[in-house]
Amino acid sequence: MIKKDHDPPHHLHKLKLLLNRLPSYHSRIEEVKEQLAMYQAGISGEKSLNFPLSFLDDKRFSVYHDLRIYDGVHYFQIDTLVVTQQYLLILEVKNISGTLMFDPIFNQLIRISDTKEEAFPNPLTQVERQRSQLRALLQKMNIPEVPIETLIVVANRRAVLKATEEAQFISSKVIRSEFLPTKVNLLDERYCDERLTVKEVRKLGRILVKLHEPLDRDVLKRFSISPDELIVGVACPICARLAMQRLHGRWFCETCGAYSRNAHLKALQEYALLVSREITNQEARRFLRMDSGDAATRLLRSLNLESTGSTKGRRYKLDFGVSRN
Repeated sequence: MIKKDHDPPHHLHKLKLLLNRLPSYHSRIEEVKEQLAMYQAGISGEKSLNFPLSFLDDKRFSVYHDLRIYDGVHYFQIDTLVVTQQYLLILEVKNISGTLMFDPIFNQLIRISDTKEEAFPNPLTQVERQRSQLRALLQKMNIPEVPIETLIVVANRRAVLKATEEAQFISSKVIRSEFLPTKVNLLDERYCDERLTVKEVRKLGRILVKLHEPLDRDVLKRFSISPDELIVGVACPICARLAMQRLHGRWFCETCGAYSRNAHLKALQEYALLVSREITNQEARRFLRMDSGDAATRLLRSLNLESTGSTKGRRYKLDFGVSRN
């Protein structure tokens, strides 16, 4: 049934790395923490959908998680798309706590938690835009016209759902995750005619997977943070402190006294994810806190990295199987 699973949380991993290398006094640290918490909640909510989806018939339903597709002008992202021969169903998952007030007049979602009120983009507007972009894509790919339904699925069981206006309409479009199988049964009753053949369903699936481009943002650019603002150093594999020194071909932790021969690998992976996939000798010395240029050269050459340029201008490619947009 699941034709495309959830993407690995690369962006979440980058946010964790960034938070670990920001000074506690940094002006953007609270913003990074907030986005990290938001992404963690989002991923948890999307994965929690696997249980109610497991009640659907494997032979009739194809499920695609985390689709991000470029329509020629804009990217659009769908948390979960359910494909049948009769209809398509877009699921926008929200894992938000507190009282959620849907306000169609001002086109917003208001979260009330304790005495605090926060405004979020209206998810009903989000899914309508996703439906429009998906429909245009289907036309472009010569997929026959098929009904596209949309639902907002609230994954947080403690959330209280309310609406300022149009409560009946909103209650038909916003559901709790445990009600999803029942809602799908109702859609099955509404859409009885087959609009797509089995062959067309498979074609659509191949197109969706082929066009998918995972989200992998440059987090420094996202928060307007310079690489010079990051805490440098090699993390100790025992105590995790960025306090290792290079001594006689090994790394020594000033905090706990541990030794390591390859602790620099993780630090260089972090550099590739956060800063650049290329690094010079000077940049490596600064980020790894090494005093000797010759020692840095030996370390970089020992990794058998592809490089360009020569002498002081040589740049080493940090190809650790990571990607950055």
